[in-house]
Parts: sequence; C-alpha cells; structure tokens
Amino acid sequence: MKRGIAFSGGGLRGAYQVGAYKAFLDAHVKVDGFVGTSIGSFNAAMCASGRFRELYDFWYNDDLGKILGFSEKLVNKSNNNDYDLEMLNEILNNIKSIVISKGISTINLRKKLEEFNIGKDLYYSNKDFGLVTVRFNDFKPKYLFKEEIPKDKLNDYLIASCFLPIFKFEKMIDDSYYLDGGFHDYIPANSLLEKGYDKVYVIDLQAIGLRRPYSDKKKIVVIKPSRKLGSILDFKKNDIRNNIKMGYYDTLRVLKEFDGKKYIFKKRGLWYYEYLLKSVNNKEKEEMMKFFGTKNAKRLVIKALEFVMKKENFTYFNIYKAKDVIKRIRYVDKDYGVYKFVKNMNV
Repeated sequence: MKRGIAFSGGGLRGAYQVGAYKAFLDAHVKVDGFVGTSIGSFNAAMCASGRFRELYDFWYNDDLGKILGFSEKLVNKSNNNDYDLEMLNEILNNIKSIVISKGISTINLRKKLEEFNIGKDLYYSNKDFGLVTVRFNDFKPKYLFKEEIPKDKLNDYLIASCFLPIFKFEKMIDDSYYLDGGFHDYIPANSLLEKGYDKVYVIDLQAIGLRRPYSDKKKIVVIKPSRKLGSILDFKKNDIRNNIKMGYYDTLRVLKEFDGKKYIFKKRGLWYYEYLLKSVNNKEKEEMMKFFGTKNAKRLVIKALEFVMKKENFTYFNIYKAKDVIKRIRYVDKDYGVYKFVKNMNV
C-alpha cells in the first residue's frame, strides 16, 4: 500500500504537523510521499528529505519570531509573558516598521532555507515531494513535484508556496510574482491521489484557504487539531511546543485507533463502557444521556470523563485508561452532577 501525507497551510501552526509526523515515525507507519501548501510545503520537503530531526529541532528551539523579522525585544517579551505597556509599544513599533517596509521581508527565511540546503538530500530521496503555489500575474496554480523543480529554484518555490500578502512583494521565478498555494488549494491531497497513492493522510491546520474536493474521499484520512492552535503568527515558544505535542497525540489517536476526542484513552469495545455504567442507576444515566446528547455508552462515558478531566486540569499529553481516570476522580472532593456520575461508575 502506498501512503502519503498532505500538509495544509497555516503559518506557525505548522508546528502541529511536526508532532503529527513524529507519531507516524513512532507508530512505524511507512510514508512514501509528502505534499504541502505554504508552511506545509516546507515541512513536507524536510520530511521527504529524511531531515526530520533537524525539522523538529528548528520548530522546538528556534525563535521563529526573529526569523519573521520581529524585534528581539518583542520576541523575548512574548516568550516571557511580559504583557505590559512596553510590550504594547513594541508591537506598535513592529507594525509600523512592517507598514513602512511594505511587508515582512523574506531575507531571514531565505537564509534559513540556505542553511538547511534541503536540495542536497531531497533529490536523492526515494520519497515523493510536491507543492502548490499560485502565479500572481495570471492567478494560475502551479502543482509541482520535485522532478519538475530545478534544484537551484527549490528555495524560490518553497517561498512562493508560503507567500502570504503579509510579505513584501518581490519577483521570484521567471520574473513573476507568486502567492501562497492556499489561494488555490489549501490541501493538495489530490496530487498524491493522481500519482496512484492508496491512502493519503491530511494534516489539516484549520487555517484560511481555498479547499478543493477530494477526488476519492475513501482514500483520505483527515487529522485535525482537537483544540485551538492559536494565530498563524503566534511565535511564542511555549505555544509552538504545545502545538507539536498536540499534533503528536492527535495523530497517534488516529493511527492507533485510540478512544477519546480531547483526551486519549486505550481502545476498548462497547461492552467495556457498558460495564462501566453497570453500577449507575437508570435515572442518573438518563439525566447524563440528556446532558451530553447521546445514548451510546461509549460516547457517554468518554464525554463525562473528558468533562471532569478538563475541570481538573488533566494533561492532554498522555494515554489514559478509563478506569484509572475514574479512580483518580473518586479522590476529588466534589460529589455532584457529572462528578457523581463518574464516581458511581463500575471499576
């Protein structure tokens, strides 16, 4: 079976995709090709090149705000949660500088791409790689796989795929201007389907972009954030690192077919959840069914557990057993509503 990954666009939300691919590696799921739009094209190129460790280190440790051209002072204040009047002034100064310059410069992005030198490995890799961008002059989309991209133009095409209007306009390829691929195809999964792939995993950052219908929905598996990822320009290190973790656990849930929506639970059959409800009286069960809008035992138990787990600040970054969560909740000094319902479950 030929498997591929399609990375959507989404700016600095792209950290989520790095965590997602780490889950593929840890779950030993072989991937034969990668395509991407915008930041997804950069992530796809690095993954296809076998440079994942460097990619992970880049997202986890680099100051991405500085790469985008924001001042060191603003980046440091953001990372240190110094939300004061001085920070507000710094934000206004940065905005003023961007307006005067007619957009954010791509100089630092180009330097980083030159530093990575992705082409040295990409063109010798047995993994497919593709991207999409839009030529501004005639608004014509360009879908390209690596064999169609000259090695000396790779960085230009990567920047072209990522080129949002926030950047300073510049001619890049063939004396033309280009726009972010999301202006035509936010998730270029069809390009892998057309190449004969049997299954394509879509890592959707839920950002703004034009979505194209999938040519074969049966071959598409969508993985999307279980919680909000934040702004596409959120360069705060702690937020980026949390998005990496979210991407990892959300993807692991899909690949391992774990239970849960916001949290992850070891996979169990319907009979197990019906067993957990065995000791709950019918009246209480009916009340909770109405409250959570489901009569299915599995969905009911998971919704109730996730409700109290959120209230009690359980970490999202773990794999739980339902019975262990119930036992922990029994130590909580609350004995009403959903708490009482969970405590009465049979373990």
